[in-house]
Amino acid sequence: MRYILAQGVEEGERYYFEVDQDGTAYRQVTVLGDQVLVSIAPHFHLAESAVEWYEGDEEISAESFNEVWTRTVEPYKDAWQRSKAHYAIGVKVQGIIRMFYPQGVIIQLDEECYAVANDASLRKQTNPAHMYPGFVIEGTIGGCDEANFWLVLDRCTVVGPAES
Repeated sequence: MRYILAQGVEEGERYYFEVDQDGTAYRQVTVLGDQVLVSIAPHFHLAESAVEWYEGDEEISAESFNEVWTRTVEPYKDAWQRSKAHYAIGVKVQGIIRMFYPQGVIIQLDEECYAVANDASLRKQTNPAHMYPGFVIEGTIGGCDEANFWLVLDRCTVVGPAES
């Protein structure tokens, strides 16, 4: 992974990116003056296309990025701790597809808890018409993604559209 600090057009506008070799963003912190947005809940603010380099952008160390990341996600840590305590590994759960990220399918389990499932394996076994936000996924808690505050789901299946 590479880490980028990009300056925005406006005063006080900065973007911190964790990107792969193709420029796909995996984690992002966006600073817009006094407002700070992150690529995890509750903001889900992540570049949708490849991150491009512009004059004034600089590559930063993983340590520098992670320092900003850790400080920025601190307000969401209590909710993450509650989620991990509530959903034990091995428990079968249901949630609703909310979006697709480079890390996988993002599923909302409750008001403050999200999970990620393997996109490729889900697509192999799922009707393409059911791989959209709003469909219910069932799976088993297999672990935790501590960087993004997501539970990791294994053995997932799409069970149908969410009830209105």
